[in-house]
Amino acid sequence: MRLTVLPILALTLAAQEPTVLKAPITRVRLHPDEAWVTRVGHARMEEGGTHRIQIEGLPSGLRLDDLQVSAKGPAGTSLGDVSVQSDTRTVAETPEWKKLESEQDDLKDRRDGLESQIEALKLEEAYLKALQATQDKEISARMVYGKPDPAGLLDLGKALQGQLAQVLQQQRRFRRDLEKLGKEESLLQAEMQKQQGKDRVAPSRVTVEISTPVAGAVEVDLSYRNRQARWTPVYDARLSEDRKHLNLTLYAAVSQRSGEDWDSVRLEISNARPSRSLSFAKYEGPQSLAWIQFPANPSGREMNGLAFLAPGTVTSGFGGGSGAENQYVVDGLEADRARSNEPSNMAPPPPPPPPPTEAIQQSASVIAEASGLSTTFAVEGTKDVPSDGEPHRFKVLTREVEPHLALVTTPRLDATAFQVARFSTPGGFPLFPGSPVTQYVGAQRLGEAPLHLPDAGQPFTLGFGPYKGLRVSFRRADHKQETVGTFSKERQWTLRDELKISSDGSEPMDVEVQDRVLKSADDKAKVVALPETTPGSTEKVPGVRTWTVHLEPKGSATIIVSTQVRAPQDGIVAGLDWKE
Repeated sequence: MRLTVLPILALTLAAQEPTVLKAPITRVRLHPDEAWVTRVGHARMEEGGTHRIQIEGLPSGLRLDDLQVSAKGPAGTSLGDVSVQSDTRTVAETPEWKKLESEQDDLKDRRDGLESQIEALKLEEAYLKALQATQDKEISARMVYGKPDPAGLLDLGKALQGQLAQVLQQQRRFRRDLEKLGKEESLLQAEMQKQQGKDRVAPSRVTVEISTPVAGAVEVDLSYRNRQARWTPVYDARLSEDRKHLNLTLYAAVSQRSGEDWDSVRLEISNARPSRSLSFAKYEGPQSLAWIQFPANPSGREMNGLAFLAPGTVTSGFGGGSGAENQYVVDGLEADRARSNEPSNMAPPPPPPPPPTEAIQQSASVIAEASGLSTTFAVEGTKDVPSDGEPHRFKVLTREVEPHLALVTTPRLDATAFQVARFSTPGGFPLFPGSPVTQYVGAQRLGEAPLHLPDAGQPFTLGFGPYKGLRVSFRRADHKQETVGTFSKERQWTLRDELKISSDGSEPMDVEVQDRVLKSADDKAKVVALPETTPGSTEKVPGVRTWTVHLEPKGSATIIVSTQVRAPQDGIVAGLDWKE
């Protein structure tokens, strides 16, 4: 009886052994922070029933939530259980490799520490700048309720400026340290690549159950997540020689360190982020408030500061504070006035400062996806991407637009005229703010600049370098200060600036001359544009006025900006472009 049972049991176990399936990589879908690699294998089932198929040699560390499996076969074919395991072979780590891994971990810890310190310094910088701006704005308003100690104000301003300078200096030092760290990481990666061919870790294998009603061919499609691969957008902007056409080309810079080379695969590029959390924002409780009190002046009256903190900013390190999240500093003087039932003439507080640039760029990416630009593009042909961590650039999409070309100058900031191309967003062409754009005129490379997201309703703008046929200058023609008024004396500043442009060319041209608008944020300081200011300006961008000047060949033009500022005698006017 034993002789009959054991052969039957052996045959049953043999029938359950999985079929090893060869499944080469055929397709890779790349996202900004990961990739999904697809392998496709074919097998023929000699009879109906449940079959176990195994795909080996996959990257180490795969989990079930990293897998997507599908199967095709005869009508009625269904997919059963899916499991993932590590290879059972013994792996011997060399001392050299362990040393390299230890050095890599140390470098990662150093990078994390430096990046965390830089982020903290950015928050501190934003806080100090907001505090400076609010202090300047509120000083004039406080003059109504009492004359502050000038020495105290000067000491506070110097302290803020000194602390801000120290923060900026630390940021530059940490960025230099990051650059040095990047070179160390590159050398270490090169050394690790030399040992890439050695069996250091156990690869993963996936086992799939497939049920077929009859014999027939079966196709297994296995996709798995690769967190060591990504793509970044890179643009070329080529302006034709006749300046009538602008070709925009989006490239994908693909890099991966998965340990497996992608040979002759179809690449798909997507701007969607499948790993992003889909949780929506919601309030967890009330908003907490805190306030900072400045030292009292010699007269005994307290000088209370007003500053606004971005959500999540803590007040430790300047004037105390509880360190709670979502703090906004409230004016102590206004609180004193509320307790004494005094009427308040203070303007409502300004909004908190804008979020850091990175947050703006991330929001722009979310907006692009929500507006229908979360798209997947297929790169033409098949591509090779070795596992070397180096960026490999592939063309994704090209669009031709008809730009509006203009010559633009801002003499107060830069005595240069620039060639600027403006264009509407081309349909179906994703634009990623902050991505590098390399500009060309014909075959000549002009340089590189990041892509900026324009304000709502404004076109995209690309600069194509200085225009040498124009000479630009800025001059303070007349700046004077005087005391005016019969009964209540006030200080008055009269500012007269000249913005001059001259053409060296032999053809007529139009030039856009831009200048900032001087506006008062307080009703105590009054700003008036004098009649001699050159008329005809427009304010398409808030706070910036633009004159369009027509120049004849070898011609020139001068724009006058004349402004009068008046403020009480016993106050400080901040933000005035004034030099004695």
